[in-house]
Amino acid sequence: MRQRTAVETAIICVAAVVVIAVLSGNASNSGKATVWIAVAAVVGLGVVMGFRYLTARKQAQLELTGSEQYRRLAEEYRRLADLAITAQEHTDLKLGDVSAQLDFLREQNESLQKILKEVE
Repeated sequence: MRQRTAVETAIICVAAVVVIAVLSGNASNSGKATVWIAVAAVVGLGVVMGFRYLTARKQAQLELTGSEQYRRLAEEYRRLADLAITAQEHTDLKLGDVSAQLDFLREQNESLQKILKEVE
C-alpha cells in the first residue's frame, strides 16, 4: 500500500481533532447528536478506507495483468523468432539445392558447347 501524502495526513488529523472537540466540547449538545456525529465520522472513515483498498486492489490487478500480457507477448516473440529461424534454415537448404542444380546445368552446358564445337 502506498504512503499517505501530507495533505491526506493533515485531513485525517483535522477530522480527528474536530471529532474529539465535538465529543468532549459542548455540554449543551444532546447525546444523540454526539452519537450521530461519531457514527458519521466512522462511516466516512470506512468509506475512505474502502476506496483506498479498492484502488490498491485495482492497481495490483493492473500490474499483474500487465506482466501477464508481457509474458504472452514475449512467448509470441519467441515463437515467431523460432519460425523465422526455421524458415531461414529451409531457405538456405533450398538455395543450396538450387546452387547445386545450377552447377550441374553449367557443366552440362559446357559439355554441350564442347560437343557442338567438335561437330562444327
